[in-house]
Amino acid sequence: MDEPVRTTWARQSRRSQLLATSLRHTVKPTLLAWSFLPGFIWPSRIVDHAAGLLPPPDGTTIERVGLAQCGAEWIKGPEVEGDEERAILYLHGGALVTCSLATHRRMVSYISHSTRAPALNVDFRMMPEVTIEHMVADCLSGYRWLLAQGYRGDNITIIGDSAGGFLAFLTALAIRDEELEAPAGIACMSPLLDLGVARKEASPYSDRCDVFTVRACRGLERFTADVDARHEVTAPRISPIDADLTGLPPVLIQVGSHEILRPECEEMVDRLAAADVAAELQVWKGQVHVFQAAGSFLPEGRSAVREIGSFVRGLGSPRAVAS
Repeated sequence: MDEPVRTTWARQSRRSQLLATSLRHTVKPTLLAWSFLPGFIWPSRIVDHAAGLLPPPDGTTIERVGLAQCGAEWIKGPEVEGDEERAILYLHGGALVTCSLATHRRMVSYISHSTRAPALNVDFRMMPEVTIEHMVADCLSGYRWLLAQGYRGDNITIIGDSAGGFLAFLTALAIRDEELEAPAGIACMSPLLDLGVARKEASPYSDRCDVFTVRACRGLERFTADVDARHEVTAPRISPIDADLTGLPPVLIQVGSHEILRPECEEMVDRLAAADVAAELQVWKGQVHVFQAAGSFLPEGRSAVREIGSFVRGLGSPRAVAS
């Protein structure tokens, strides 16, 4: 097997330090409090509403799309036209229970611009109303929609952040198992790769992470188990890090240097390489969970999105490369 590519980005701006401090004193204690009552998620609706008031970047176009069981948005970032052969399937983060099209609309626009490809931002259903299997089905319907629009699988890249990274891998595995056209690649920002907490308890960054605590991660694990029980899911749940990864397309993973999730990302690229999947891990010094979302504020966020753009443009069919 080929060794995975590992890159460390050593720059840490003053702005990124300020952001880390802010999240450590606001978001981190909020998530810790949520872990005591994980079914109590009403504050997320306030965040979604506030995000909806933010205008997209200038030059962005957005069209509503109806999928089988959910909605989506067809987003073209600045300078992205309608005749590109590449496309993005975007799956947003939010611990599988929160966030929305609105919270990620601006970042999806930036990624569309960087990749020079339109993006389908999927408004998949979330827990507790549905199980993870329903969420993957919604993401898969988004992929089928792209195929139906004439995009070839080898010109579609699946991109996700945080829990959206979890869904990105599960969706790619579902595509493989259903023998659909394989996507060109997968790009993930601070992906959740394991619903369990054992790896997070062992993480050397469990006390240094600016966003998550082990207890918060345990709350998500417990909440998911409760949702499964409510929906009478009895089959063992396998997270992407423990799945059979053979046959997946090339993968790019970006993570902050002291995120609690970093060891899982490192293990994941090793497991991908062992499955003969080309894998690259970028570790960004001092950056917070999904720092790319703050790209309008952070120079590191803009650089990371450019890296995603380079990765996507380096994938795909010969027809796309020659165009």
